[in-house]
Amino acid sequence: MRINKISSQPNFQAVNQKYFEWAKKDFARGNNVSTEWLDRISFDVFLFKSLSRQDAIDTIKAVKKYMNKTSIGLEDTLISLHNPNP
Repeated sequence: MRINKISSQPNFQAVNQKYFEWAKKDFARGNNVSTEWLDRISFDVFLFKSLSRQDAIDTIKAVKKYMNKTSIGLEDTLISLHNPNP
């Protein structure tokens, strides 16, 4: 009998706690994140460069686990983070 090793590696590299907690509050109020949340995370990556692209992607993926259905805005933001120059 062969026993496979269980990997204990996390799914996400770095989830930004500020945005994660903000999204949880938005989700508790309206089952979605606010447009302000989407704008701020995009601005912090592309305009202010205070958040890395990978951290934003990981944060959005973590937030998506809380949502039953994601919005078009959230999916578009994720696409723009993956491919900023279409």
